[in-house]
Amino acid sequence: MELHLPNLTSTMQIIGCHFGTKPPGWRYERHHHFLFEILHCIEGSTVHLIGDHEITLRTGEWMLLKSGVAHEMMNYSDSMYRYFNIHFDLDDPMLRAALCQFDYVILTPEEMGTDTGQQLTIVEQSMEALQTTSDTLRGSIQFLHVQAFILGLIERFSRKIIDQMPPAADVSASRATSYTATSSETAIAREMEYILRTEQPYKGTIGDIASGLGLSRSQCSKIFTKVYGQSPRQYISRLILNKAKHLLVNSNLTIEQIAEELGFESTSQFSRQFRRWTGTAPSHFRPRLHNSVTAATR
Repeated sequence: MELHLPNLTSTMQIIGCHFGTKPPGWRYERHHHFLFEILHCIEGSTVHLIGDHEITLRTGEWMLLKSGVAHEMMNYSDSMYRYFNIHFDLDDPMLRAALCQFDYVILTPEEMGTDTGQQLTIVEQSMEALQTTSDTLRGSIQFLHVQAFILGLIERFSRKIIDQMPPAADVSASRATSYTATSSETAIAREMEYILRTEQPYKGTIGDIASGLGLSRSQCSKIFTKVYGQSPRQYISRLILNKAKHLLVNSNLTIEQIAEELGFESTSQFSRQFRRWTGTAPSHFRPRLHNSVTAATR
């Protein structure tokens, strides 16, 4: 039997990954952001106000916070609070929807696994090395190690969420938030997602879909966001980015042709937008071998 992994073109954004220490009496005022957050209490404890819930994160525990959830943190203890913190986002819509099922999820040291602490120590060493090394290749390898560790954390939280998700009939009695969609809203959102995924996502698509469903643009946007944890516009951006990355890596189309294929008004507009999404130019995203072959054929 032959096994094949489907072709994957996926992006993970990592922001603010760091280790830190806060003194007794420290407090971080109520805030929210549009990224997922993972917090790990290495030493001490902290109290978190998440919506109407007050949760104490103790030594060894891990917490995933859903994007957009207002929260506040404080160190009420008499000892120092040492922590590991990550903000991240993913462009996989189904995984994002799963991660948005609950305002927060906590994993105990036992659920996280006995080797996680050792891995975290290695990650800390890798991050220290990243700040001091001048070797670009070694730095890239260190970053891959950190990225692999973070992906492992996301996988563990995803499995916990799947295990916690109740049957549809019991949703109202579960820990799911008030943002849980009804069956009719889910059907509408899935119809929208199918149209966006199968149709070329040009400007005005959302309005056209709303008109076809007999709803207002704002109603469609709210329903889609409730189900998928991101707005239709954000989802369209991810579709375009994924297709752009696929064409850059797997096709011989010029950047000008790719820009036209994706509906951009000009190559410069496409290049600016791609740089906003990825931090790099389309020409730099292409494999070097591809660039060399393209240049040789001109």
